Amino acid sequence: MFYVLIALCVVVATLFFARHHAIKTRLVEKEIDKVIARKLAASSYIMELSRLREENAVMRNLLMDLVDNESELPTSQSNASKEDLLRSRNTKIQRYREILAESLHVLKGGRDHHKVAPTSSSWPTKSEKS
Repeated sequence: MFYVLIALCVVVATLFFARHHAIKTRLVEKEIDKVIARKLAASSYIMELSRLREENAVMRNLLMDLVDNESELPTSQSNASKEDLLRSRNTKIQRYREILAESLHVLKGGRDHHKVAPTSSSWPTKSEKS
C-alpha cells in the first residue's frame, strides 16, 4: 500500500510539473510573438506592404470608375435629342479626363519630373480628327 501511495504522489507531482511547464512555455511564446509583432510594426517591409495595398485599392477604384464610365449609355438613342446625346458625350469625355488625371497623379506617386496633365486643349476635337 505504501508503494501505491508513493506512485500516486509521483504521478500527481509529474502532472503538476508538466502543467506548470506548459503554462510557462505558452507565456514565453506569447512574449516572443509580441516582440516579433512590435519589431515588424516598425519594419520597412510592413510599411511598404501597407503602402502597396493602399495604392492597389486606389488603382482598383480608378479601374472601376473607368469601367462604369464606359458602360454608361444613353437611355434610348431614338428618344434622345441631339442635345441630350451631345451633353451625354461631353459628360462622358469630361469624366474620362478626370479619371485619366487621377490615374496620372497616382502613377506619378510624388515624382515631380513628369508635368503632363490633360487639358481641354491637349485633346483633339471632332474637327481636328477629320
